[in-house]
Amino acid sequence: MPSKVRGLIELTRIHWFPVGSDFMFWPFAWGSLAASYHVALPMNEVVKNTLFYALLGTLVHSAGCVINDMLDRDFDRKVERSKGRPIASGAVTMTEASVLLAVLVATYLLHVFDRRPYSSCTRCCRAPCLWRDVSADEALDVLAFFVPRYSVFKKIKAYRLIWFQGFAASWAVPFTWVATTGEFDWGMILNVAIASCCWTCLYDTIYACQDKKDDEKAGVKSMAVRLGDRIRPALSIFDVTFFACLLWAGYLNGQHLPFYILSVIAPFLPLSLAYMAGRHGAAMVCAGLFVDHYFNLASLTI
Repeated sequence: MPSKVRGLIELTRIHWFPVGSDFMFWPFAWGSLAASYHVALPMNEVVKNTLFYALLGTLVHSAGCVINDMLDRDFDRKVERSKGRPIASGAVTMTEASVLLAVLVATYLLHVFDRRPYSSCTRCCRAPCLWRDVSADEALDVLAFFVPRYSVFKKIKAYRLIWFQGFAASWAVPFTWVATTGEFDWGMILNVAIASCCWTCLYDTIYACQDKKDDEKAGVKSMAVRLGDRIRPALSIFDVTFFACLLWAGYLNGQHLPFYILSVIAPFLPLSLAYMAGRHGAAMVCAGLFVDHYFNLASLTI
């Protein structure tokens, strides 16, 4: 494989798939599966929607990685783990990265607007779609909010993680909820979004710990650096909030026992923050939503 092509692939992190992409996918999946349960969406439509959001999550993750490396190129050269990244090492130029980013954004918008126009809740079952009267500028604003702010604000705000990483990642929750149900239910949206935000803060802070020493030297104001010895209590707060929001969201959505066992209780049984913040804990939340939805549909046909 030509070195330039390899550099572009590494820039998107697609060679690590599904690592990374799945972390962007989980908020999409949680919102979509909870909404599917709410409207009793047929299982074949649930599977199609989930695959669609997996594609969106991959595109958003790849675009985010490109912007991250473009903005972080000077910092990356000072950090041992990241100094070999394509832009930092000179394997890919800023111009080439900009073209790649434009392609990823165009592909994202193509898939999003291929689901228009907005339809009724029942017609919504055929495919995911955006909310009413969304414009191209508004959809681009959503992506623009989601992707670059994490890279920008981690240089100037120690607590940027909560507001710009956590909540930016959680925009997928109202996106998928409204696309599936055709309505805003702020109780459900806020609870699932806050749970998603807390989970994002958990895994990103744990991930940042490996670069803590290099970040201190480079001047990166990460949560791992800012919290210091208080990391574990802070992560415990995120963990408890995540649990409480899942519990309340299940109540609001009328979920049944499979959800509470698999999505709320099971991820916490290993008593490990690293497990809860990893893909295994996130996958268990999806599994509970999926299994509960299956049994709910079965009960409706009896």
